[in-house]
Order: sequence, then C-alpha cells, then structure tokens
Amino acid sequence: MTPLQARTICSGTHVRVRDVHCRACRGRHAGQPESVPDTRIVLAYRGTFVYRPGRQALVADGNQALVFNAGDEYRIDHPGDGGDRCLSIRIAPDWLQEIVRDGLVAASATPRLRRIRRSLGPRDQWLAARLRACDGYADPLPAETLALTLAGNLLRPDPPSACPTRQGFSAGRGRLIERAKLLLQDDPAHRWTLAALAAELRVSPVYLTQSFSRTEGMPLYRYQTRLRLARALEALPRTHDLTALALTHGFSSHGQFSAAFRRIYGLAPSAARRALRSRPG
Repeated sequence: MTPLQARTICSGTHVRVRDVHCRACRGRHAGQPESVPDTRIVLAYRGTFVYRPGRQALVADGNQALVFNAGDEYRIDHPGDGGDRCLSIRIAPDWLQEIVRDGLVAASATPRLRRIRRSLGPRDQWLAARLRACDGYADPLPAETLALTLAGNLLRPDPPSACPTRQGFSAGRGRLIERAKLLLQDDPAHRWTLAALAAELRVSPVYLTQSFSRTEGMPLYRYQTRLRLARALEALPRTHDLTALALTHGFSSHGQFSAAFRRIYGLAPSAARRALRSRPG
C-alpha cells in the first residue's frame, strides 16, 4: 500500500482540507487502481506524481490543480524519489454544485466535474499558501473561507479570452506537453537550454516551443519560472536566508528572485514571509 500521512487543516461539515504526504518513491509502472468516494481538488506543492484517470496521464505540479471525481478509477505513478505533498480540498456536494453550476457532469448526490485539470494562477498559489498556514488554528472560519475562494477561482468556467488556443491539439501533443512539464518539475532549478529539452523529448525546438505555448497559453520559460516561484513560496515560511532560497530555486540572485516574486505575487518575499507566518486575516 502507498505510505500516506494526512494532517487535517479543516474538518467542517461542508469543507474539509487535508495536507497529504505520500512517501512513495520512483516506480516504472502506475500503481494499483484507486478511487475516492467524494469529488475533491488536489494541489501538489512539493514533489510530483502522475495522475492517470482512464487513458490520460496528467503531471501534478505547482502550476495546476487536479480534480479527483467521485467514483472514477485512477492510478498514481511516482516518476521520482521523495514522494509528494499536496492539499486535498473536499467541498460538500450542495456547495460544490452552487460553485460550479454548468461545469458538472451531472447534479447528483456525488457531483463530478467535466474538466479535471485547472490552471493555478499566482493568486491561487498565494491562497493555497495561506490555506496551508491555517494548520493548527482552532477557528475554522479562515480555512473554510480560503478553501471556498480557491475552489471558486479554480472551478468556475473560464471566459473565452482566458482559454489557451487548442488549434491542432492532439493526444500526442498532449502527451508531449505533460512529459515536458515532468522534466521541468523534476528539478525546477535546472538550467535547461531549449535544444537540450527538445532533444530529451525527441522533438524539434520549434515544435516544442509552439506546441507548449498553444496548449498552456504561456511560453516554456515562463512556466518554469512559475514552478520555481511556487516551490520558493512553499518554503518561504521556514526560510531565514532569502538569498540562499533564491539560489536554491534557480534564480541567479536575490534581486532577480525578488523582482520575479513581486511581479507574480504583488509583494516582496520578505513581506510574503511575514504574512505566511501570521494568522490569516
């Protein structure tokens, strides 16, 4: 069995949030079939895994959230050592129906969502970090409010202008993009060249660049920067030396890290660290 440890952050009747630590290590094949009794949102914030519902293979990383639908069979594969950590958010069916509305497969006692992969923007990454900071508080209101806000952001339908173009999208291209994400996620601090990354994926640099931008709505370098910042954001509350944090996560200097952090999250790393160490309010 997969060695799982889960710490409950919020356990209300309508909102349940858990911090799940999976210690499973690298394996060639997907694990045993699993399913969950209720629909939940899963946000990986440390390490990675591959979520395999049916024939899909979706890489869990800090730039996206995955939906585990009630009753749907899936497998989990860990492509690297060290396991992963993620937030698991469960919203009661009636609240979930109110949030999602037209995005449900069917309105029932166990609602299921049509889209099972959702982009995680900077604001959502920040909300998830604040939600993790609620661990240990007796008052459930901050965690419940943050979880509902995050779920609302992730699950409501995207406006057409916010959706990346999928012109010429194919299953093969989708697999290529997930493999590229896996390489970037495996070591976000690694300084890939476009030629080396394309060679590893056995495609041309031009095809990789165009395919990734069309599928994800952002270029490869920006996706990698967002992964680096998401990792740094997770480690920030425990960090004393911001320069060391910047260098560890692939930035060339504290200044480069601070500028990128401020551009994405809207505040300096030192201010974010103070906020994450304080009670949400």
